[in-house]
Amino acid sequence: MLKRLYIAAFLVAFALAAWLVALQRQETLQASIPIENRTVMLESSNEKNQVQQQSAVQQRARIAPVPEEIFLKTIDLNLDDDEDFEQVIISRKSTSSQALSIVIAKFSPALGIYFRYFDGEIAATKSDSIIVQPEDVTGDGIVDLVVQGLDASNNQTLTIFRRLSDRGYAKVFSGRGASVVLQENTETEKPRAASIILETREIGSNVLLQSKYIWNNRLSAFEKTSEIALDQKARPIFAGPSGVDVGAFLSWMDRLWTNSDNTAGARFLYLDAKNQELIFSDQQIQQRWIMKSSERNGNRLYITCSTSESSDLDRVVVIEARAENEIAVSVIDQQIATFRRDEGWSSIYRTASMPNAVATEHPKMPQFDFSQLFGRYLGDEGSVLVLSPVKSILVIKGKYREGIARLYEYDGRQVLDFLQIQQNGLASERYFYLISIEQSKDGSVERLHLEPATMSADGVSISYLSPYIFKKTS
Repeated sequence: MLKRLYIAAFLVAFALAAWLVALQRQETLQASIPIENRTVMLESSNEKNQVQQQSAVQQRARIAPVPEEIFLKTIDLNLDDDEDFEQVIISRKSTSSQALSIVIAKFSPALGIYFRYFDGEIAATKSDSIIVQPEDVTGDGIVDLVVQGLDASNNQTLTIFRRLSDRGYAKVFSGRGASVVLQENTETEKPRAASIILETREIGSNVLLQSKYIWNNRLSAFEKTSEIALDQKARPIFAGPSGVDVGAFLSWMDRLWTNSDNTAGARFLYLDAKNQELIFSDQQIQQRWIMKSSERNGNRLYITCSTSESSDLDRVVVIEARAENEIAVSVIDQQIATFRRDEGWSSIYRTASMPNAVATEHPKMPQFDFSQLFGRYLGDEGSVLVLSPVKSILVIKGKYREGIARLYEYDGRQVLDFLQIQQNGLASERYFYLISIEQSKDGSVERLHLEPATMSADGVSISYLSPYIFKKTS
């Protein structure tokens, strides 16, 4: 009898050990997921897909939800500059609640598990618009948590949680309005507290209230120090594109915009509504950001984008229409640490129809369908041109180039934009060609004439070099 007891105890212990090993391997595999692949969005009107995505988010989450809590999004961040990443979870406390909260899951080296470190409600109510940034905005040298997003009325929101020296966070500011700007003080090398400019508009009133908040160390909160009433009749503001929907704004944006502040190194912006892409470029590089969602509030458009190199590190692009031919662009990046990425795309952009420009028409995507040009072309002296939606090839004078090609219409002329991509994936040279198309009787493309050109804020200029002629072979 005792022998059987020993055998049964051994089998139970062996099964328990096997289960613990399997559980440890599963946690190791989950921990090996790259950081950029850990953010999960939950947006689906289909009930079945919604349940599946909720399950996926909960599997990604390092902690379990409390009863009735729904996890909508997870972001891995380094909030305290240690070796372990914390996880910020956007959650809804119940299906009947519209309010959102952030939950911070922190790793405990002693226990070897993540635990619920902090839980706080935020002003934003649209999960796909939320950007979380670890920054010191109170000037005490300790990294705080800045949460920006949109509410149900597409007002900008800002919620700031101050990191406490002992444990956890405390909410020190929460506001929403037509505009919320966090102004950081960078005049001195020492950390200094930021200030907040909040603009609110009363319904049915032309008065815009502009309030300023500064950090009060004694109160441990951002305190309102001034409030100015701005009469919009005395200070006219461009109402933005006609209509109130997002589609009207996107149609109004359908032209090539240039950063005219620096004509020598002009930057370009094009919103491709058809392919849901936001394209930023200059003379050297071109970036294509995938548009995940768009929201509009008056003369402002809010676009949540992801990039190819970090598909789940979102960027929110705020486009403010200031005049018929002028926009202000601001990019808010999702950060994983206190390091802030700034590529200089935030600026004032104008169309080339401004008085100081040469062109008299809006640059825009051509009426000619670019897909009709896809195929293989042969030219003189071994020249080759291959156009495709993913990768294009250009061989001229024996030099082989791979890259991305796009077609634009500029002042009534077709412009082929070819961005060379190196083998390591980095952008290299950029080439522009005025393109003319020869078509056969049935309307198919027969030949392409590429005339070298240059592009600047003043328009497109011909290089007056011999054009390259390519005949389509397939």
